[in-house]
Amino acid sequence: MTKKFLTLFLLVSCSVVFFASCKKNDDSIADPTRNYFPLTFGKYVTYEVDSLYYDETLCTQYRIKSQLKYVVTDTFTDRRTLNNRLWYILDVFSRPYEGALWRPHSVVLLNPTGNSLDWTQSQVKYVKMMFPIKEGMKWAGNKYAPVNDAQFSFLQNWNYEYKNVQQSYNTNYLNFDNTVTVLENDESVNYPDVDTGVAAHRIYSKSVYAYNVGLVYRELTYTTYKAYNAQCLNGYSVVMRAIDHN
Repeated sequence: MTKKFLTLFLLVSCSVVFFASCKKNDDSIADPTRNYFPLTFGKYVTYEVDSLYYDETLCTQYRIKSQLKYVVTDTFTDRRTLNNRLWYILDVFSRPYEGALWRPHSVVLLNPTGNSLDWTQSQVKYVKMMFPIKEGMKWAGNKYAPVNDAQFSFLQNWNYEYKNVQQSYNTNYLNFDNTVTVLENDESVNYPDVDTGVAAHRIYSKSVYAYNVGLVYRELTYTTYKAYNAQCLNGYSVVMRAIDHN
């Protein structure tokens, strides 16, 4: 169950995350806000990951700490498309603690378009960023997600929004002077700690990007509560904090 939840988190996240190219990206010159997601081949960011899982069947919760590293390793051109779309390959590595060996975890495909940053993993595409970045700008980041699938149904109707453009941010490990926050969803229905007699759920998702660095913070919480089912939470809450980058 741990691997399933962490994989799903990476699909939503992944935010991800941050990508690069083996060649200079002219879009970053024409639109400097693209540098919140810099395109530089070999760029990496390492994250401390804190995962909290809830099991409604056993009525328990447990915490797992690990590290993830995102590294841009290659690019390719899709010549099947009319404009020969350029894709970036982002390899994700994981390890249980600092000093352990990095092991392959997953692969992300990234396609920068004229006004967006599209991200695909396991054949699911998300629109992670829109350009140029402006305070208060909103978009349907999960419009391509297969929300009819029960596993992804909670992604329906998310409305991404830019907040705190050019503000500083501290991950508790590193401080960044110039960042932008993407509030992807903030939804609460009922509160189990207030009324245990009704069903409830909580969905919260946020990403923070630093200028010339990329993703430096990622948080996703998805919990559900069924009043008739032992009155216990089910789901997870995962936080990624940047601890190193080049």
